[in-house]
Amino acid sequence: MLISHSRPTHFGVCSLLLLFVAALSPQTASAQFGVSPSQTSNFFNDFRGRSSKMKANAPAARSGDVVYDYESGAYKSQEDQEGFQSLQQLLRSDREISQPSIRSGSSAFAARAVGDYTSYSGQYSQSLSYFAPSYTSDPFLSGKRNMKLGPVNIGLGLYQGFEYNSNVQRAPVPVSDFISSTMLNVSANYRLTQNNVLSVTAGIGVDHYFDHPEFAAYGNGGYLFNILPGSTLAFDIKAGPVYITIYDRVSVRPAVNNAFVGGASTGSFGVFQNDFGIAANWQINSAWALLLNYTNTWSNALGNNNNQFDRTMNSLHASLTYSPTATWILGTEGGVSLLEYAQPTLNDATLFNWGTFISMPIGKSTTIKLSGGVQMFEFKDPTVLAPLGPGDATDLSSYYYNLSITNQLNARFSHTMTVGHESSINLSSNFITADFVNYGMSMVAWKGGRFSVSGYFERAEPSFFNPAFAGAQADVTQYGYDFYYSHQISSKWRTGAGYHFGRSDSRAVGQDTDQHGFAVDLNYIISAKAGMNLGYRYFITDAKGANTDSTQTRLIIGFNYNF
Repeated sequence: MLISHSRPTHFGVCSLLLLFVAALSPQTASAQFGVSPSQTSNFFNDFRGRSSKMKANAPAARSGDVVYDYESGAYKSQEDQEGFQSLQQLLRSDREISQPSIRSGSSAFAARAVGDYTSYSGQYSQSLSYFAPSYTSDPFLSGKRNMKLGPVNIGLGLYQGFEYNSNVQRAPVPVSDFISSTMLNVSANYRLTQNNVLSVTAGIGVDHYFDHPEFAAYGNGGYLFNILPGSTLAFDIKAGPVYITIYDRVSVRPAVNNAFVGGASTGSFGVFQNDFGIAANWQINSAWALLLNYTNTWSNALGNNNNQFDRTMNSLHASLTYSPTATWILGTEGGVSLLEYAQPTLNDATLFNWGTFISMPIGKSTTIKLSGGVQMFEFKDPTVLAPLGPGDATDLSSYYYNLSITNQLNARFSHTMTVGHESSINLSSNFITADFVNYGMSMVAWKGGRFSVSGYFERAEPSFFNPAFAGAQADVTQYGYDFYYSHQISSKWRTGAGYHFGRSDSRAVGQDTDQHGFAVDLNYIISAKAGMNLGYRYFITDAKGANTDSTQTRLIIGFNYNF
């Protein structure tokens, strides 16, 4: 997957060095986390998978352990079959052209996720692990290469990319630049005892703008530092039947105008976030399991005139599951979050959601998960009114539901669909409520060739719309689709091409857009540890009713090496 640029971010050199030193020392999304029931459920799924891996790596007595893979929603024996793709694997398929997993010129951002600082607010369901960065430097090689320094296991992947970008800020009057991107991916662990593991996974890097250092608005001399979402320092502990993870998750990432509604469309800013938490998985017996998670989140918007988005949030969530036969899961989960903004522009709140879910296989090729419950948001009365603030006094008492169906039709064809209705916090009103549908299909067309099609639909309504407030968000309907074909020409050569179309219709004047995107990729494996890629991206953005049409061309060459 190629790195393409829109709005890069930075992080302090000291923190960058601390993460790097931590990697060498002894050790190992779709809406707002802590608020959105679907995002909270994804966290628990990821944590179950982490506990399962710890069980598998520790050769201790495992009475009560089950063979059902909670993370993928499938039997483990199924995943071992050639051609099988779990839901998570399918969501990682070839939708690179529009899924903004690193940086993208795509406008396919989910309105329901504008308040999410945890990851990237793409239209498609988040497939990224909460405890792992969203990018690896060897997508076409067979995994990371490991080194060993004493008792420390280390995996390092280095990516170096160079890009010509014809319109860095996607503005009507284009300004071009040459950009260098360096990214180091680290995965290290130190097993202190049989059941205690210290680990770090991190994606850290730097971008450099050669011709226009002013685009690095919060960097230093045109240099911007990045820490990808999912970069985590964690300590895993097994205490009898309880698996505990103490974690600190840091990210400094690009922020786009869709995600920070108050910023200028040509502005350059980002977001720093630190999540400190403790999660516990208690396998009570072979049928019952209880999961708890507490997270303290501190978020800071980087750049000028964006500190109204600075906030802290404390969340406590729980999940209780029942699976007597290790083939289906019945559970209840939810929690409460206390939200506090640094400024009174946006309103502090107490956020609660709780519901039930069932996940089960239907036959040997289909997995279904259905969840539903209540959401209640209580906000403090606004103290700042438009035009300085949204002035929203609306509370929420409503429902949510989410239905996901994944089907492995045969060894060549997999597809998944998600339908949902839920609310999450917003940045130009108290909250936003959305109905959405995602569909993804992946097919092995013939030997060496894989074809994927995906589409999305979203209708979102903010709790309050005041056009006097700068950046106010109106009701919006978005839909689009993506095609991507990749072909393994030989053991060393791989190519791909794709097309994206996205439309956004809003009742606010000047906010309707159409976008077309084109992509061509060529990847070459130089050796067992090294590879290179060439990429071409072209985006056409038609802003209907506004003089903000733009085009953008990106030519990218990248090299990766895995130590």
